[in-house]
Amino acid sequence: MTSITLSNVCLDYPLYGAYDFSIKRRLMNRLLGEADGAHAVRAIDQVSLDIRSGARIGLFGPNGSGKSTLLRLIAGVYPATSGRIEVRGRVMPLLGLSAGANLDLVATDNISLLLRIGGRRPTPAIIDDIWAFTELEDRMRRLPLRTFSSGMLMRVLFATATAFPADILLLDEWLSVVDERFSAKAERRLLELVDGAAIVMLASHDQELLRRVCNRIVPLDRGRIVGAEGGGETDRSARKLEEICA
Repeated sequence: MTSITLSNVCLDYPLYGAYDFSIKRRLMNRLLGEADGAHAVRAIDQVSLDIRSGARIGLFGPNGSGKSTLLRLIAGVYPATSGRIEVRGRVMPLLGLSAGANLDLVATDNISLLLRIGGRRPTPAIIDDIWAFTELEDRMRRLPLRTFSSGMLMRVLFATATAFPADILLLDEWLSVVDERFSAKAERRLLELVDGAAIVMLASHDQELLRRVCNRIVPLDRGRIVGAEGGGETDRSARKLEEICA
């Protein structure tokens, strides 16, 4: 069964060089038993969640509240400092389309690279299907991505990132593409992925989007869940979102 379980999860970011290195500070660090210049910021603080199939989770909060960091923890990008994370199901993290891409490689090689990073075997048929979705000229397959316009680049990256369905879809804001002609097609594919996924987690500042897509709101502030959670009830989550946004 597809599920995500977080039990008292914490994540600390170590900060090096953020404080002074004076002789006085170094002596104080030694006396207090602290490492020189090594400090940490708690980005996620004692977060516990139990998410099952059918959940559409909206992560809501101000900048720096931990929304994106929490998604990256679930995706395995960051290891938790403490607590337990258990994820059952195939995860598709749409957290930054350019992650893993090499702009000096030709488009076809980048598609192969990104597929391998995602654990997929890049067969010629799969690459052809991905390229067909981009609607770009065939000759551009042999050009480096750095020669592409921003809209063309987004087409290739989006088509590759969304080529396969997933049990768990993690979205850091609702993806949009630069090219307006391509945006409607991309929106349809994204909606198909959302409909087909057992669990969707969406971090966004867009209140209307969260109301439309999600059936449960998880409000975050300074890395902690604040207020009473939605518990899976659409109406209660909607009220909670209204309270937070008020």
